[in-house]
Amino acid sequence: MDTTVKTVSIHLVGAVVAAIIATAFTLGWLGFKNDVFAFVVGVVILYFIGQLCQKLYGDEISGFSTWLWDGILPFGFFWFILWTILTNYL
Repeated sequence: MDTTVKTVSIHLVGAVVAAIIATAFTLGWLGFKNDVFAFVVGVVILYFIGQLCQKLYGDEISGFSTWLWDGILPFGFFWFILWTILTNYL
């Protein structure tokens, strides 16, 4: 399997986790509501997922462009879309 597919897949799984946690903070499931904290938690998850991919495929991932297109954008789009859907329908 190509490194790009693996990296994007790992980021999408992380985005699902981030969307569920962000929805929990947005809807107040954890005792308080805070959209900014939900956003920060998602960015922190993105950072750690990026570090994990760097450790796993460090020699094959090179440059900001690869990190942007294979990590940040898929994570961001999927996270925001799923966060919005879960927030509106739960």
